[in-house]
Amino acid sequence: MLCALCGLSGCGQVEPVRNAKQLHAVEYGQRAVRAFQLGNYETAENLYQQALRRDVEIENIDGIAVNTLNLACVNRILGRTARAHAYLDALLQDDALQYAPVYLATAATEKAALYLQANDLAAAESWLGKAEASCGDDCPLRGVIANIRSAIVLGNGDAVSSLAWGERAAAVNRNTSRLEYANSLRLLAAANLALGHFENARSQLNEALDLDKSLGLPLKIREDLLLLARLHDALGQPQQAKRYQERAARLLPAR
Repeated sequence: MLCALCGLSGCGQVEPVRNAKQLHAVEYGQRAVRAFQLGNYETAENLYQQALRRDVEIENIDGIAVNTLNLACVNRILGRTARAHAYLDALLQDDALQYAPVYLATAATEKAALYLQANDLAAAESWLGKAEASCGDDCPLRGVIANIRSAIVLGNGDAVSSLAWGERAAAVNRNTSRLEYANSLRLLAAANLALGHFENARSQLNEALDLDKSLGLPLKIREDLLLLARLHDALGQPQQAKRYQERAARLLPAR
């Protein structure tokens, strides 16, 4: 299964529940995933911390990895960059426990996402390379990695390469992850917008918006609407652009 960067419920081999502590950790983790999906990120953070505490107490390595990664992701969304990096570093620099390669690759990919968010494109590319090295040939994160690389090259001003990476990402994600496929569509639209291919951008954004609405993802819906506002502004349609901006303003992140 594709391990998304946020809302992980487990990647790789997870041991069956064997005791009350682990059962409690699983319950907290499931509640955290539901809170995350609803956009209640503060609540999700607290529940992931509770799950992590119980997994640490019984040295459940899979649980420790999953909940640490989720805590990093939640803190990235909440804008707590230093805390997100700290969680990831705790996982990546842990010499005592042996984590599955997919967890280390996911941590490196999340580091890349953090640096991309901070517009440190060189660091983002460096961590993406580490993710690929950790993940191996048949990497379940290849669609996520291609999306991030598309964003990096777009940030460097290369819309043509961004389009190519976005198409590669979309081909992988179309049948594996609706969330990542919507991300691919949004990146393709941004690249097409930069290249002046407005009708392609419109089609991709409308498809992404429909997907994000079906998934119930307010932050992603907001990104779609803001890009649609940019599109209509580029088309010389300020009133339509303003409507999309107003719709996006109603979807501020939940805390």
